[in-house]
Formats: sequence, C-alpha cells, structure tokens
Amino acid sequence: MRHKKQYYYLFMLFFIFSCTNMSYQPDVVSKSDVQKQQYVVLGSILQITKVTIEGDRETGAAAGALIGGAAGQSVTDSEPESDIATIIGGLAGSKVGAEIGSNLTKKDGVELLIKTDTGRLISIIQEISKYNFEINQKVQIIKRNGKSRVLPFD
Repeated sequence: MRHKKQYYYLFMLFFIFSCTNMSYQPDVVSKSDVQKQQYVVLGSILQITKVTIEGDRETGAAAGALIGGAAGQSVTDSEPESDIATIIGGLAGSKVGAEIGSNLTKKDGVELLIKTDTGRLISIIQEISKYNFEINQKVQIIKRNGKSRVLPFD
C-alpha cells in the first residue's frame, strides 16, 4: 500500500510541474487572446533595464511537500511516528521545494520605459525574447485584459 502512495505522490509532482510552463515573451500569446480585439498604443523606448522575473515558489513548495511527506511516511513502521515524520517531511520538503522551484523557473526579463505618442510614460516588464530593443526604437504596446506586451513597430 505504501508503494502505491509513493507513485501517487510522484504522479502529482509530475502533474504540478507540467502546468507551470508559462511564458512572458511578447511573441507568445495566450490561447484565450486569439481572434479577440486588442488595444494598441504606439511609443518610443526611453530606457531599457535587465531584470530577473521571479520563479514559481508555490508549485515547488507543493511538489516538495508531497515528496517530503512521502519520504517521511516511509521512515518508520510505527503509525504515530509515521504520521509525525510525514508532517515534518512535508514541511521541510515544502521549504526546499519552494527554493528549488523558484530557481528552476525564474526567467531573464527586460523592463522597458516607453514614452507613448500621447506623452505618457509607461513601464512594462516582459521576458527576454528574440527582439533586441534599443533606445529611441519605435514600439507598439498591445493591451488586453490588463496585460501588455511590447513589440517593435516597423
């Protein structure tokens, strides 16, 4: 019975990590945005700052808790001790998993300070992509549902 639970935990870990492949690149769009009207603003880049986009700590913590709990459960055959070891293993696994998850999923990004053609200043952070932005480059800001992405405007 104990081996079946461990396979269950490993399956859950695989499932959780398979759901975290999210891109913040400007040329990758959500399926829900396809064929829907988006608002476009034109502007020019004033400043470019390299940033690091924090990784997903929650998924790593959940996966670590599952693995730590499974490992703790198999430490002893005694029921009360096994329950305690499961809890301690889950807590320790959660902490370690959060750090590992964050480090594995962090991304290189860029913060673009843009002056729109109407004179407003806008700052947008997005993942590094195939586009090489330059100061004074003309860009388009594409907005939909509270999210914005910046692409070159030729």
